[in-house]
Amino acid sequence: MRWFVGLLIGIGMALGADEAERVHEAASGWTVGAVRQDRAALERFLAEDLQYAHAGGQRQTKAEYIAAVTKGAARYESFVFSDVTVRVSGKAAWLTGFVDVKLVGQESFRVRTMQVYVKNEGQWQMAAHQSTRINR
Repeated sequence: MRWFVGLLIGIGMALGADEAERVHEAASGWTVGAVRQDRAALERFLAEDLQYAHAGGQRQTKAEYIAAVTKGAARYESFVFSDVTVRVSGKAAWLTGFVDVKLVGQESFRVRTMQVYVKNEGQWQMAAHQSTRINR
């Protein structure tokens, strides 16, 4: 019986790891969407009730964020994640870590980020974002 309990625990950990990877993929998906100004990708990876707080203090809804990112010339050149941790609890997850943000025509800067994800119809979507600019 002990081996069965151990097997169940191992399966649970593996499933949790799979979900954490899916959350990380959603985080990568919205950053690629932002860089490419891809409205469809942003719609897919951002929750309808998104609250997005930028490092400079500006707050945006999903519609405001998508409009700002997809309008006019490209704003973002790249996002590079590091020291990322993802925790999953049911249909909610949070991602923490550092992101080196490169805006077009500017020097990159580092933020510490916390992002909250929710699982909607089998798809992980960012519901909240907060970042704080830090020195490297």
